[in-house]
Amino acid sequence: MPDFPVVLGLVLMMFGCFALLAQSGNFVEYRLMRHLKHHGVEGQAVYKFYEYVTGSHRAFFDVRLPEGQPQARFHEYMQALPGPEGTVVPVVYDSRKPQRAKTGKREDLDFDKERPVVLLMGGAGLVMLGAGALLCLIGVLV
Repeated sequence: MPDFPVVLGLVLMMFGCFALLAQSGNFVEYRLMRHLKHHGVEGQAVYKFYEYVTGSHRAFFDVRLPEGQPQARFHEYMQALPGPEGTVVPVVYDSRKPQRAKTGKREDLDFDKERPVVLLMGGAGLVMLGAGALLCLIGVLV
């Protein structure tokens, strides 16, 4: 029968992995928004089409780039569509990867609501994973 520290360590590692997995989407969104807020380029995008997704719309946009650059398409999940196809909306995009974009202006981008989730869930997940690994190591060595 396994020792108590090993079992506790495995349980902590399992909860730590779950916490890290649960906040991974928030982490990706937080990084994208933070990068666009600090390094994004303001421009325009043209609304092309949408797909209906459960409870919302996945709207596709083409970023208007300077001449000679390949066209970049991105999508956002929206409750209401921006207007008829061909509507021009303001956008903030990454100049190196224009498909990383968000509609709106730079000052409107808000990544602060993702930060507490990332710090709380991610930090707690890392601590539980590390403590669980340490307990498993101690239980196996002792």
